[in-house]
Amino acid sequence: MIKKNLVFLFILISSYLLAQNYERYKKLKDTVIHSTNLGFEKKISVLVPVEWQKEIKNDFPLIIVFDKQNKRSNNYILNTIDYLTSNEQMPSSVIISVESEQRYRYIETQYKISDPNGRGIENEKFIFEELIPLAERDYKASSFRILIGHSRYGYFTTSLFNSRINDLNAIISMSPFFVQKNIDITHSISELNRHSYKYKKYYRFGIGNDYPEDFHKMDSILKKNIDNPLLDIKGYRFKEADHNATPGLLINTALYEIFEDWYAIQSKYISNKQIDLGIKKTLDQEIQSNYGTNLNFSLGILNGKGWYFYNEKQNSKAIEAWKILLHSYPNFSEAYLNIIKAKIKLKQSYSETIKEFSKSLVNSKFYTEKEKKQLEIELQEITK
Repeated sequence: MIKKNLVFLFILISSYLLAQNYERYKKLKDTVIHSTNLGFEKKISVLVPVEWQKEIKNDFPLIIVFDKQNKRSNNYILNTIDYLTSNEQMPSSVIISVESEQRYRYIETQYKISDPNGRGIENEKFIFEELIPLAERDYKASSFRILIGHSRYGYFTTSLFNSRINDLNAIISMSPFFVQKNIDITHSISELNRHSYKYKKYYRFGIGNDYPEDFHKMDSILKKNIDNPLLDIKGYRFKEADHNATPGLLINTALYEIFEDWYAIQSKYISNKQIDLGIKKTLDQEIQSNYGTNLNFSLGILNGKGWYFYNEKQNSKAIEAWKILLHSYPNFSEAYLNIIKAKIKLKQSYSETIKEFSKSLVNSKFYTEKEKKQLEIELQEITK
């Protein structure tokens, strides 16, 4: 009886862990791409932020996670992204998980220099000529790109950091190996130090108890040869970690470090107590210089700035701050209600703002129908 209960408990816990319940993301679709370069189908899942809508102009950083078929690690990675986004530690992103069938996984991550049957180059073309253009065209992905891979895809994504570094912003590689027949990626990575870059490139890798020699070799080369300030490269050694445990051990720290500068820059906006909101443009430029493209401030930071001024009874500045928020998040209809509250304090007319709120709410997919009704009730309460 005890054994049966334990089995039931294990199934219950496993089902809970694999359930996809997100706070800041929603599943947009599962679909299949027939790759002309690879010559076979690739299954993908697309996850988008709750504020994502085709009708709005915003675009979002693109995160591609390989090995979707490994549900435990894939779901953990997705939930970690959701957790960090919810806590304002990384920007809302478009996430594409890519499945790899076991019969193709070796050849699509191997190059012909190591195996005549390898389709590594074809896989590169699939990613950069098919998948990324699709993400930009249909899912509002920006030019900021992170690739996340484990094991064979740890090796493959590391090779892409070398061959496609100008097309990428960051690589997170879990349990990679660096040597295959006729290939030593550690040497290639060290050569990157000689090149010039317009903005930072991030590479994070984590190795457990399976490839200790690879870790020490790469770590040694990085310490001796990499001193380019725009190459942000770091490895982690988890001495007793199993091969399949490294994704969970590395992903949160790696994502945090990649977006640490983004968080620090946007924090200047909320911590700056000066009345001049023009600092936002300066901080946007700082993010652009660091990451090579615009990354929106988080919703919480922008909304918090409005509430700071409102609570300080600086209502004109509160209105200005919430208008800045609406520029980045036009379907966050609550901002219009906040503006109405501030206008009431200033004894200004708010009839036009009510119209803007109503239009925004009708078109917004940020809220459920129940939430929309609650916001309409709130409008009635604050204007009666």
